[in-house]
Amino acid sequence: MTSDDSARRAELLAKLVDYSRAHGLADMSLRPLAAAVGSSPRVLLYFFTSKDQLVREVVAHSRREQVELVQAELTVPATDDAAGEPAGRSAVDRLWQWLTDPDNAHVERLFFESYALSLRAEPGAWEGYGAASVAEWLPQLRPVAERLMPGADPDVAATLLLATVRGLLLDRLATGDSRRTDRAMTMFLRGLDGTALTVD
Repeated sequence: MTSDDSARRAELLAKLVDYSRAHGLADMSLRPLAAAVGSSPRVLLYFFTSKDQLVREVVAHSRREQVELVQAELTVPATDDAAGEPAGRSAVDRLWQWLTDPDNAHVERLFFESYALSLRAEPGAWEGYGAASVAEWLPQLRPVAERLMPGADPDVAATLLLATVRGLLLDRLATGDSRRTDRAMTMFLRGLDGTALTVD
């Protein structure tokens, strides 16, 4: 593949990722997908060899971008922050704000669509997506979870944090109830450091 081909492939992949976040990919055929990104089925097959491979690369690329953003949001301060929040809680607050930003809802919908499709345990484009996502997120959450739950098994603590964040996020996307899910996240974090569970 020439350098021009590589550049064109990268350009198409970026467009495909943007398209998939807005529209999903589960039931999309190559022809309308190609038209949406200004290409043709033949060109897409040249660069990605098959629809399954194309989808696999799109969801993997999107997942990597999400992990990079998670890394940025989970920078844990060495001590309590200026507002007096325990170290770790402020990092989760930042992550939650990013995940629940309406501008990022399309990213989260694609994530949950891909995750759900991977649960079929069938060979194909989404195979292994869910397991890979857990494996990528846990190391990012472990340092924060250790601060939130000192003395707990780090992997178990990170698993609890991951399940809570994703469960509340899925609830929010399904119901649109931002107040209830925000309060639930606040209650969860307060419960970890022993403060009162009553929230406004």
